[in-house]
Amino acid sequence: MKNDFKRLSTELIYKARLFELKKVQTRRANGHEFIHDVIFHPGAAVIVPMLSETKFVLIRQYRTAVEDVIWEFPAGTLEKGESPSRCAKREIIEETGFAAKRWTKLGTFYPAPGISTELMHLFLARDLVSQKMSLDQDEFIQKKVVSLKELQNMILDGTIIDGKTIVGFFYYWMKFHKKRGQVTFSH
Repeated sequence: MKNDFKRLSTELIYKARLFELKKVQTRRANGHEFIHDVIFHPGAAVIVPMLSETKFVLIRQYRTAVEDVIWEFPAGTLEKGESPSRCAKREIIEETGFAAKRWTKLGTFYPAPGISTELMHLFLARDLVSQKMSLDQDEFIQKKVVSLKELQNMILDGTIIDGKTIVGFFYYWMKFHKKRGQVTFSH
């Protein structure tokens, strides 16, 4: 099915600091043409910081787009030429004040494939050691250590509404807690 589509043109609409908005014209094999506005994004790393088997680090920060302060796992946009793992190692220190000795790649996903090229890379960070936080000038972050049970409840009761955090928890849970095809959460 992918071969049924051919990109005809790409026109820059707006160039921002972290992404570009472009008008993309595409033709289907049957001749039908259409135009979509697409956010071209370099990708991001999302970190699931685990202090112990039952303790995790969350951050709470103001998000201008939704005009709210929300709980989430730390994450950051890849810098030019930066690998996802390097980005994760940089962001965990900046946003939580921890570095990790052990890293596990959990997976990748597109958070908004209808409008964006952004691909998010999920990492589990373990054996955390304290470092100095180094926030960007536009970041206002509060960190909190939560239990596994509290993290589950925050997702299930709607306290955590950030998609990358919910997906990160899902990947973590499926890789480390899934038993014989059953998925159970206690609420």
